[in-house]
Amino acid sequence: MGEQELQKDDGITEFALEGGAKKAGENVANRALNAIIDGVKNTYSSAQVQLGTVFRRYLENATIRYNQVRTLATGHTPRSLIGNDNIYVKIGLEYGSMEIDTETVDSLLKISNNILIQGTGGIGKSMLMRYLFLNTANCGEYVPVLLQLRRVSSQKIDNISIMNLIYNSMKDFDIELPKEQFEYSLRLGKYLFLMDGFDEIKEDYAKKTAEAIQEFCSKYPKNAYIITSRPRRDTSPLETFTEVKSKTLSLDQAIFLSSKIWKEDEKTKEFCNQLRDGLYEKHKDFAENPLLLSMMFLTFMKNNSVPDHLAEFYSKAYEAIYCAHDSHDKGYFLREFKCKDIDENTFKMILCHFCFQTYFKEVYEFSKKSVLDFLNRSIRKIGVEHVNGKDYLNDLCDVVCILVEEGDVYRFSHRSFQTYFAAYYTSNSLTDEQQKKLFMKELSSESYWNKNDYYELLEQIEPKRFEENALEEGLRVIEEELNRSNNWEVDFLKLRFSEFSIQNDNIPIRFLIGNKDREYIYFNVVDLFFVFVSHERKRNYIKNDVKLLKRIVDKFNKNSHFITFEEIDEANYITEEEREKIWGILARAENTKKKRSAILKWLKAQDKKRELLDTSDFIDEL
Repeated sequence: MGEQELQKDDGITEFALEGGAKKAGENVANRALNAIIDGVKNTYSSAQVQLGTVFRRYLENATIRYNQVRTLATGHTPRSLIGNDNIYVKIGLEYGSMEIDTETVDSLLKISNNILIQGTGGIGKSMLMRYLFLNTANCGEYVPVLLQLRRVSSQKIDNISIMNLIYNSMKDFDIELPKEQFEYSLRLGKYLFLMDGFDEIKEDYAKKTAEAIQEFCSKYPKNAYIITSRPRRDTSPLETFTEVKSKTLSLDQAIFLSSKIWKEDEKTKEFCNQLRDGLYEKHKDFAENPLLLSMMFLTFMKNNSVPDHLAEFYSKAYEAIYCAHDSHDKGYFLREFKCKDIDENTFKMILCHFCFQTYFKEVYEFSKKSVLDFLNRSIRKIGVEHVNGKDYLNDLCDVVCILVEEGDVYRFSHRSFQTYFAAYYTSNSLTDEQQKKLFMKELSSESYWNKNDYYELLEQIEPKRFEENALEEGLRVIEEELNRSNNWEVDFLKLRFSEFSIQNDNIPIRFLIGNKDREYIYFNVVDLFFVFVSHERKRNYIKNDVKLLKRIVDKFNKNSHFITFEEIDEANYITEEEREKIWGILARAENTKKKRSAILKWLKAQDKKRELLDTSDFIDEL
């Protein structure tokens, strides 16, 4: 895809901000909105004109709001998503081996009316949802409604209502919408519900929210639904949703986005040229992600280079944002700190404590009162009570741009900064004992799965201390249990998993963790060990064994694809020989011998380091 093609596909170029909002209301009214009004007027005849006026005002107000975006790269000056001087670059999606065009929502809805878009943080999912809202409002066949799913946590967990979430989200745009008429209109199937950020729902809300969404979709099946989320385990109740994946930026897209961050000058050209000449390939993990690419751009403008590791990258990016005051420098803007009497490190440590607290409390969005409560707690913790919380909040929003204000709500400009500073605080402020207690609590929870980015950053900041505090105690407990076992390979599997399923010949066996807390800690400790220490995650693709396994498990005669380990042990309709074959196949698939060997080798290395402390010349050994 070349630059000319990118420019042609990028947004709706004739969509001017002021005129576009009005046009959006008129265009949708000519199609989907008229259908809604016609459907409602037979039951609520007096409401026809009122309903039309309400929806037009909603679309006008929402279009103006959603077309204004602030990013870390643009600072406190909003840019348009589509129209003149826009910052949007169209991202792609893939369904299996098929690439899906996102110029309009039509290609997605040809696959299914229920779509779940999965992608990593910063890949552009939220920008895509805004774009689809604007595009559909301007030239689509639906009335679009954009929802921030994190707001579901404002409801009581035992009484989650997607209807109320939608209704209140629309009322935010200064409209009075008759609820009874709105509920009736849902049956007509003219809405596109864009539900952004399933991964930002608090852990204890996630499953019930997914069930509530599924129930709502089943009640009003004629409408279209699109959900975005980072990959997480608990989307399983969304059983009618078809999963598609966000694609990363190509080289041409990365260059095109970089050219749009600021007006073109020599340094921007230099950055784009370096992307083309090898910088993109060297730092592909950064350059193919829109958020990280923008941070990479700012870091390059300040340092003329880009760090190799993610943790150092975030550190340099924050430094570039914090230290830049000269409005004449590329990528930077004139701003004045209100907290003038604290140094850079103190400012950073307040931010780190704030991010640590909110990260582990799963708070990603704040009222003004709640954000000040958190900030004042952090100010007291760092010991600088003279700092004014309101002044510090102003600096977070208007100077370093870590938080953004949207109406009465504050949120992180991107959650990846919250994750980085939570990891930094863990590393720099917690003792070994505090870290071990924290890790034991978090690794005992299924929510560990949603903290992989945190562990990755922490391992990069101080790998040896992370390994010892997060992994060693759990690995030693596992090894002690295996030493006492008569059949350690089977027990190694049981410590980590509770069931398995056979998928296909390419991914023959899928292991699932159990429901007991102790099983979570064993699974997660071993998982972290092989991600960050051993780097050996390979699973054997033993096709012949899988065919044999399929023949044996057919005797279980189950509707479910999943076989629990308990069922294997208790089944009286398989022979003992078949039972042993099942356990042998599962052990080989999981590489149990190789994995235990790697754990033992690492534990022996830890023991050797401690033995050196008792030698007279241990300084020479350090």
